[in-house]
Amino acid sequence: MRDTLVNQITKLAEKNKKIVVLAGDIGYKLFDGFIKKFPNRFYNCGVAEANMTTVAAGLAIKGFIPITYTIATFNVYKTVEQIKIDICYPNLGVIVVGVGSGLSYADLGATHHALEDIGILRSIPNLNIVTPADPLELKSLVPQIIKNKQPTYLRIGKKGEKNVYKKIPKLKFKKWNEIIRGKKICIIASGNIIVNAYDSIKELNKLKIYPSLVSAHTIKPLDILMLKKILKKFEYIVTLEEHSKIGGLASSISEFYIENQYKNKFLTLNTGENFIIKSGKQQNAISMVELSANKIKKKIINFLKK
Repeated sequence: MRDTLVNQITKLAEKNKKIVVLAGDIGYKLFDGFIKKFPNRFYNCGVAEANMTTVAAGLAIKGFIPITYTIATFNVYKTVEQIKIDICYPNLGVIVVGVGSGLSYADLGATHHALEDIGILRSIPNLNIVTPADPLELKSLVPQIIKNKQPTYLRIGKKGEKNVYKKIPKLKFKKWNEIIRGKKICIIASGNIIVNAYDSIKELNKLKIYPSLVSAHTIKPLDILMLKKILKKFEYIVTLEEHSKIGGLASSISEFYIENQYKNKFLTLNTGENFIIKSGKQQNAISMVELSANKIKKKIINFLKK
């Protein structure tokens, strides 16, 4: 996804001279094409993420569209005060990119596991939180995010993510997208983990179970209109996210649900509440927290028996 992001930014920067990129001592070779074309619009801010965020806010005040880029854990946990006070309080159009979301950097240990980032940021006013499902969804959303000029946290994977879509979808920023239309049960998923839901549905179809699959690519604000339709149409709801049980997609939906009168049954699939120790590579970590396609299939089968 990071290659797709940089390619999109570079393409858009050719027409929009206000786009600038700030990196936290990361992205060597990745940004070479951008730097070659726009040497005066790229800033390597070093291992100083908080300062990078404040510099981005200053550039936004001067009319630029700054994009800060580094590993998700560093671009959130080290910068949350600057995101709140310097970007969101004055409502500046800075795009904070967290690369390596969820368990993308699983083998580097808990310091690099971005599993609480959404929960930490979601309570900050004025901030949009966007979690594309795959590189093609990212391609569709990036131009809209830049055009929107609002504080935005863009949460993406690392590299090698599979595509759920066969072509670039025609998405609307802040509006969820139904990828598969089914009946009785709906899976609402966000981020790269949606691929596992997609694969599990293929197996569930063989058992004559036909879930709908919705990409909740924008977690804040929620797509309330579509969420209401889902809650009215489907008895069984599954939420799926590569994020902590606390503060993410499921929490966001439950906050809306508790304020309204519905009678759905819920299954929440996430990474739990604990640190993930000795996880190895990402796929092994995904298996440890039981979010593989096979585990999702089994959990949904058991869920429908209740």
